[in-house]
Amino acid sequence: MKQTGRDAQRVIRPDKACLVNSGVCSVRGARLGELSHSTTTGSQLQRLTNPQVWRGGTLQPTSWDDAISLVAEVTQRVVELMGEDGLIISCSDHGGAGGGYENTWATGKLYFHSMKVRNIRIHNRPAHNSEVHGSRDMGVGELNNGYEDAELADTIMVVGANPLETQTNDFFNHWVPNLRGTSLELKRRELPNEAHAPGRIIIVDPRRTSTVSACEAEAGKEGVRHLAINSGTDLALFNALFTEIVERGWVDRAFIAASTTGFDEAVRANRMSIEEAARITGLKPEHIRKAAAWIAEPKQGGARRRTMFASEKGLILGNDNSRTNQALVNIALATGNIGRPGGGCVRLGGHQEGYSRPSDAHVGRPAASVDQLLIRGQGGIHHVWGCDHFKTTLNAAEFKRVYKRRTDIVKEARTRVLAGDRKALVDEIMRAIRQGGLFSVDVDIVPSQIGACSHVVLPAATSGEMTLTSMNGERRMRLTERYMDPPGEALPDCLIVAKLAQALERTWRAAGRPDIADRFKGYD
Repeated sequence: MKQTGRDAQRVIRPDKACLVNSGVCSVRGARLGELSHSTTTGSQLQRLTNPQVWRGGTLQPTSWDDAISLVAEVTQRVVELMGEDGLIISCSDHGGAGGGYENTWATGKLYFHSMKVRNIRIHNRPAHNSEVHGSRDMGVGELNNGYEDAELADTIMVVGANPLETQTNDFFNHWVPNLRGTSLELKRRELPNEAHAPGRIIIVDPRRTSTVSACEAEAGKEGVRHLAINSGTDLALFNALFTEIVERGWVDRAFIAASTTGFDEAVRANRMSIEEAARITGLKPEHIRKAAAWIAEPKQGGARRRTMFASEKGLILGNDNSRTNQALVNIALATGNIGRPGGGCVRLGGHQEGYSRPSDAHVGRPAASVDQLLIRGQGGIHHVWGCDHFKTTLNAAEFKRVYKRRTDIVKEARTRVLAGDRKALVDEIMRAIRQGGLFSVDVDIVPSQIGACSHVVLPAATSGEMTLTSMNGERRMRLTERYMDPPGEALPDCLIVAKLAQALERTWRAAGRPDIADRFKGYD
């Protein structure tokens, strides 16, 4: 790699003194050194290095000023024609590769503060919402415990996740000691007035994953319960567990009274018998009853059982994810396992988090499905930041077909304008947009499928190529200082935003709208 223009070697070495990792390295993290851009080793040579614009039937390298001014002029004209709903945004919500608060704050400042864009989606879902909006709607943020809670839990319940592969450090450093019984000393020290035993684990997954096998190796088959439900039947299982726990009286009445509302209504609305759930899920009734006991049956001596609930993509990206998330949170709340050691109802992630934006309240709920807007021919310009809808939309074939058709209308229009005549070029682009065309701008670190349809491609920097702030699932803040040069002229997202905002200020001022231009002041 390069550091300030000079060759340097990069080695990733985990910190043995770190309370989160204790010197354990995930496969992804450990290989970052060999997966970074390097002209010496030949790795990541596909990285974007220069701004590009569509000219002469292909993407051609150009200057930052040329590319950004074109984006600003077309954006201004589209907003003038269609209002800010004519601008459609797709952006990553954690920056990609742990891309940091600085980058997501910048895109948020531009689109939510300086503008009031409503038609916006997140990188892996078609609208602007949380992966766990059902949990958030109940007032339970998705990162509400610490890694140590996995060592203190009497039971861990994991749903739709494979933490051996996706949360390797967390799994080996905190889950496994509990399953082995080597965290008993920690339990006795932190929770001295309770009976303790090695932790048990309930794994809800239609498949037998590597996590199931690893847990059986560590805890013995008697300490693991794999609930291989029929795909998509999580809601029935959770409601049956909730009903069984309530009917057994294994609920935390004091916590429910002090910290929740609507308990009785929830019990009535979500009632599900064990037998009915068994028919739906394909499980045996006794297995559901055993799981309920592992979750909530009081321990020897009468102390409440401490259960940590964890989930990931198999649950939170399901088609009914709001209700299923809420049903799992119901169990955690009923048993008092939010905000207590050894508890929590959390998502597992597996990457650094870097999501910090100004208020997005104007987007409203439910947020618009951006992919459907584009398929229906709405919008005139599409800004894409670090994501690829060709891989992450629910209607990929139709989306690709329509997106290519609409962007090709603009590409065809560009061929009718002589090089160097910017006013004629923008006028022709706008004429194509009024005929159903779409102007596409792609910001990324490597060429993407959606980027191949774009008219402007901007090269971004990634983790290690800028100084940035992020956090992990433990909620520990981390400052990563820049330690290598980005390739070519690539820039961090936040500086690309600054260039675009400055250009928008100039463009709106030239259009005789100083009131709008003033919204874009202060981007340095």
